[in-house]
Amino acid sequence: MLKNINALMSIVLLLSGMLCSCRKDNVNGDSKNLIEGSYLTLKKSINGNLDFSSPSATVSIAVGSYGLKPVSINIYAATGGATDSSKWKLIKNVPFTTDSTILTVSTAELAKALAPAAIQPGNQYVLQNEVVLKDGRKFSAYNTPSNYTSFPAYKFGLTWKATAVCAFNQAASVGTYKVVYDGDWVDYNTGDIITVSAGPDANSIQFMAYPSVVLGGGSNRQNWIVKVDPASGSATVVKQYVGNYGSTKASVDATGFVFSCTGFITLLVNVDYGGAIYGGNTFSLQKQ
Repeated sequence: MLKNINALMSIVLLLSGMLCSCRKDNVNGDSKNLIEGSYLTLKKSINGNLDFSSPSATVSIAVGSYGLKPVSINIYAATGGATDSSKWKLIKNVPFTTDSTILTVSTAELAKALAPAAIQPGNQYVLQNEVVLKDGRKFSAYNTPSNYTSFPAYKFGLTWKATAVCAFNQAASVGTYKVVYDGDWVDYNTGDIITVSAGPDANSIQFMAYPSVVLGGGSNRQNWIVKVDPASGSATVVKQYVGNYGSTKASVDATGFVFSCTGFITLLVNVDYGGAIYGGNTFSLQKQ
């Protein structure tokens, strides 16, 4: 009960104190000198994956408001941190219509805001909402303390994310690839060739990687089976035995992306080397 009372009191303080416009000469905490503010509440996360191969694809959320009702909402692409609004790029201004207003951002809109930089596969882009009130005041993560925005009970809807993805196509994904990066585990040199084949079902691919023959001295090598979500290209390798380093058995599990539209594969791999776990090894390939 005490926790609930404290949470309720914090919300009251947030709207009457932290999100307020106060004259500098009024520092005595008198409530009549405080002006009510506003923030957005997250009603629903609708879609967080942005198909960057389609200009009309969108990410979206539904938001409500707490405090004064907004007139509109500015949506920004945050190329800096939450408190560095000087690096935010305005995407658009949208009217706030109902307590379940849908906010959407398309691939084309995000690309225009980020230009001349291009949307990169696998990147997660931070979107910042800024509340605009009738009197012209504006509220966002920039001028709202992080100890409020990070508290789940408030259900803040000021910050959301778009992950750049593209749909998986098995036929487009098979072929010859060059190693782009294996600088963590170092079984391959940049430019080494790996052949990717169709997997055991329509939403998978397979290839031999760790243990490599040349740098790893691998034996009894097994194909990695990579399962891919057809809508987003999100990839998973369920832990499996992949071969031996000399007499030491090795298994891997991984997560990442297989982007058919760009021919790019990137995985974050955990290696079980004879029972010792070596986690977080980036392994990236580019189709030739």
